[in-house]
Amino acid sequence: MSPEQTRYQRRRKVATWLVFVAVAVALLAGGRLLLLRSPRFTLQAVSVTGAVDVPVTVIRAAAGLRPGVPLLSADLDGAQARVAAIPSVAAVEASRHWPGTVELRVTERTPVALAASPAGLRLVDDTGMAYRQAGAKAPALPRLAAARVAPNDPATEAALAVLASLPPPLRSQLQVVEAAGPRAVTLRLTGGKQVRWGDPEESDRKAAVLAVLLSQPASMYDVSAPELPTVRR
Repeated sequence: MSPEQTRYQRRRKVATWLVFVAVAVALLAGGRLLLLRSPRFTLQAVSVTGAVDVPVTVIRAAAGLRPGVPLLSADLDGAQARVAAIPSVAAVEASRHWPGTVELRVTERTPVALAASPAGLRLVDDTGMAYRQAGAKAPALPRLAAARVAPNDPATEAALAVLASLPPPLRSQLQVVEAAGPRAVTLRLTGGKQVRWGDPEESDRKAAVLAVLLSQPASMYDVSAPELPTVRR
């Protein structure tokens, strides 16, 4: 092939590629315009899944998504942020479903403890968030006592870590988990028994040692140093 033929072939390939790009851009622009202007692709419904305690009407209202707007331009990030601000909601994910639905997949907080407040007992989840009042029919959960029950509070985190590590037989006896600090967790069990737990480290070992110690009648069990446990009658 001569140099002129080579240059011709190269120019032809470039021209073909440019035409392809132009057509693709035009198709994308036309498709976007269709999605934005066609009544078929407007927001018709907001579906909510995963909600149990939070009313669906409250979630839809918080999302603030107006029917009739183009589905493509619906503000899903804003809707997620507004729904996530509901105290009982732990997480939410918004997604588009063509031709006209937005789905909000909600994960509600699960209470693991109760915390006292001036207005009464509040439900606390595993992040330390005291997210709503427990009401007259509070669930049978242990009390969490700390100077400041809140996410990222070291004492709260220590208390919740110990609580999560307890085996069911011990958890069933637990009434209060106190945290004077991140290394000073104390358990109050039924029958007036107290357990000095210390920090959350070696919790499995501490629980095993405590299971043996509880066979002895006492008022205080200290497993903060599980290799040297003590009992006070």
